[in-house]
Amino acid sequence: LSAWTLLGHEYVELRNTAAAIEAYRRALDINPKDYRAWYGLGQTYEILQMHFYSLYYFRKATTLRPYDARMWCAMGQCYECVEKYEEAVKCYKRAHDNGDREGIALNKLGKLYSEVMDDHPEAARHFELNLRMLDAEQVESQQTMDALLFLARYYKDPALGRLDDAEVLCQRLHENYGADKEEVSALMKEIRSVKQRVLATSRQGGIFSGFASASGGQG
Repeated sequence: LSAWTLLGHEYVELRNTAAAIEAYRRALDINPKDYRAWYGLGQTYEILQMHFYSLYYFRKATTLRPYDARMWCAMGQCYECVEKYEEAVKCYKRAHDNGDREGIALNKLGKLYSEVMDDHPEAARHFELNLRMLDAEQVESQQTMDALLFLARYYKDPALGRLDDAEVLCQRLHENYGADKEEVSALMKEIRSVKQRVLATSRQGGIFSGFASASGGQG
């Protein structure tokens, strides 16, 4: 790691973007394959909200280090900023495929599919994957809360047959996480109401089935 790259990192921490850019460029004059300097330039231009510049530098970093999940996550976030969501999805998938241990990519994919692309089954798949990973590592974070909240809402659809799962996830939210207690309580109430309706419908179906059997027997 060159002294110029280290100096660039220091300037980024201090939010001295002009000095950071100069330091990273000096580092690249010495070693054009210094992926940290390319990545640093991407971060610096992100601070300046010059996202197309950031994309150029992050792309250079991913070319030099294609197996680094952080690089792909950074580029995905940049694509989100310029509303290129399909490209963002591709980047986050690359990040996940390259061992994104922090689960940032799966959380981002879940949010993109649910909030932007309106593909709730695909969002659920990514939130489920992330929740399993976070639970396996016994990590409790904002990402855990995001997954629990989305999945509890998603599972309350009686057609999925997962109302019990919805209730369990909602209970976890209520007990362990910093979610809005009123929101979670309202969601729990809604889930239990749906369960009661499903149960009542099931009982009515059983009664009508019994009447039909009795009528057939009498015939």
